[in-house]
Amino acid sequence: MRTQIKTTALSIFFAAAAAQGLAQAQTLDSSGVAAVPTYEAVGLYWNGPAGATASGGCEVKFRVAGASAWTQGLAMVYDSSKSQCRGSLVGLTQNTSYEAQLNLPGQAATKSITFTTWANAKPVAQTIKVASGSTTVNVNVSGTATGYVVYDGTGATLDGTNVANNITVNASYVIVRGFTLKNAQQNGILIDKNQHDVIIEDNDISNWGRTRDGTWATDMDSGVRAICQNEELTRVTVQRNKIHDPRYPANSWTVAHPAGAQGITFSYCGGNSVYRWNEITSSKNHYNDGMGGEDNFSTSGWPNKDSDVYGNKITKTWDDGIEAEGGNMNVRIWGNYIDQTGTGIASTIDSVGPMYIFRNIWDRNEFYEGKAHDSDDRQPMFKSGSSSDFNNGRRYLFHNTMLQRTESGSQYGLGGGAGVGGTGSTQLVHNTISMNNVYNLWKPNGAVYQVDTDNTFQSDMFNGSMGTAVVNGINAAPSYASGSGNANADGGMYQLASGSAGFDRGVRIPNFNDHFNGAAPDVGAAEAGDSAMVFGVAAASASSSVGGSGTTTTTTGGTGGTTTTTGGSGSTSLNNSLSNKKPLRTGGNGSGGSGGTGTTGTTSVSLTIDSSSYTITSGGSVTFTVAVMGNSSAPTGTVNFTANGTTISGCGAVSLSSGKATCTTSSLAKGSNAVKGLYSGDATYTSGVAGPITETVN
Repeated sequence: MRTQIKTTALSIFFAAAAAQGLAQAQTLDSSGVAAVPTYEAVGLYWNGPAGATASGGCEVKFRVAGASAWTQGLAMVYDSSKSQCRGSLVGLTQNTSYEAQLNLPGQAATKSITFTTWANAKPVAQTIKVASGSTTVNVNVSGTATGYVVYDGTGATLDGTNVANNITVNASYVIVRGFTLKNAQQNGILIDKNQHDVIIEDNDISNWGRTRDGTWATDMDSGVRAICQNEELTRVTVQRNKIHDPRYPANSWTVAHPAGAQGITFSYCGGNSVYRWNEITSSKNHYNDGMGGEDNFSTSGWPNKDSDVYGNKITKTWDDGIEAEGGNMNVRIWGNYIDQTGTGIASTIDSVGPMYIFRNIWDRNEFYEGKAHDSDDRQPMFKSGSSSDFNNGRRYLFHNTMLQRTESGSQYGLGGGAGVGGTGSTQLVHNTISMNNVYNLWKPNGAVYQVDTDNTFQSDMFNGSMGTAVVNGINAAPSYASGSGNANADGGMYQLASGSAGFDRGVRIPNFNDHFNGAAPDVGAAEAGDSAMVFGVAAASASSSVGGSGTTTTTTGGTGGTTTTTGGSGSTSLNNSLSNKKPLRTGGNGSGGSGGTGTTGTTSVSLTIDSSSYTITSGGSVTFTVAVMGNSSAPTGTVNFTANGTTISGCGAVSLSSGKATCTTSSLAKGSNAVKGLYSGDATYTSGVAGPITETVN
């Protein structure tokens, strides 16, 4: 049995942050700092950090708002062309308020910011039940931030034999859930570029798409599709969908560069979106890419920026399992299982960065159709080329695993031929940090190729040769624990055997392997002693929304009806791919004040807080409104409004009326005020925290 140990050992690449002592009592300045959260991560930006350098970047630490202990984050990168430090925090908990402090290396924190991660469960104002049909369903009724419209297709089948798309989404603050979509002539779901805050979940999509020549699929017809022009369409969640079996096959490299149907495709769209827990599979016809978009050679592309791709299961693509190419500014890709693909994850190019690719599994590599496995060409897990027309953003590769299944009659394994590779002699790998990966190759060749000298490879495991300089490299093939390893496929068990090469040999990476079970982290995607990784729909917990039931309208499929559901997903990620993730409960006492006294219920609520004007002059009046929404009776109880942790005068225990409480004040201090609403709970509902939001007083 391994004993869990947490260390703060120095690595060659990462210097430990200087001790900061007690947190500052005063509120730090937040000017020039921005946070862009998702459900389980956040992108941070610090503009104009005087004295920052490319070699040192900016340091960051974070904690749940009101907690005492800080967690060190991975240093933010400094981009001199923008005079900006930027970076991500991962392993966060949905619907939770955090605070972060930023500093230059070796100095005290000078900046702070508070933010709240997205809530899985969304408040619902209206649910529209859609029946089966054979024409396009037009989702055209928008909700609001405090009340989504759910188009509920549970039990309904939409047959698109005679239409281009099964569903078109022309509204914002909507949830499209539970449909069986088949036979569309182009796309299962087409999302209009001028929308935002769209959730596509729990749908089964199959047999879509056109043919370009009677044999091969038309390029980029997709299960879920969006076509933008100028980075429109933001805050989209695509989750828990089963996308499978396109009507026509994509061509392989035997014919030409692959082209054909894809599972999810967003072209020229904005960022701040999440693609999680989907299954993109096929029993026969291959895809081009599993997920991807346009324009690859740009500063945008897909998924563009401030976006997450995790927990997906992707199979049978002739090109890339995941094609994340373009700007990749604070893009995070983790915990995906990829099998029978031309490459694993492509990022040619990463023109802005940083992007974080960690704890992914790549199984079998297939490149040329019709060739025996031993004579097929093999590709890298990470296609990571560059372009002289663009900058080279930072790329992080942490704790990923390449498998090498075997089969009777084949001399070599069925997996990839390299860990990391460029895309030509003028498109080398640049500005890449690779640590703690298992690059297990089908033949003992070089683990990397076409790499320049501005990269760092450290504590990676490889058979054959590395192909470049490596610090503390582990030259061995992995030896797996009983029940784990190459033959486990998508079973989730990839743990190294105790005492084997790579066991307890990983380098510490702040925020990316804070949890481990021995003297040091193991290399590869899985930590020995942890539970199995989970992919696809099974990676999400059972859906249980907490939004109100709203008004239910029944329509027949294909007559412009829309269907709404009871809140986004209501789930907490159970995916063990990010092994430092610990689910947190969001109820209970809020920070900066009491969350209520006495006995409260156990049913969760959804809370929002809004301001009548987010910027006021000193002495001016402002009104804050907290809305408390439950899925049973109307919530009662009180709300304690606080600013920077102190109760606002006259707003200490405001009773709810029709689920809302308001606080009007003219006493806020000059500067930035972090305003929260602390809900007491009642006999039915648990307590909770709304916010914080930032109120600026000039």
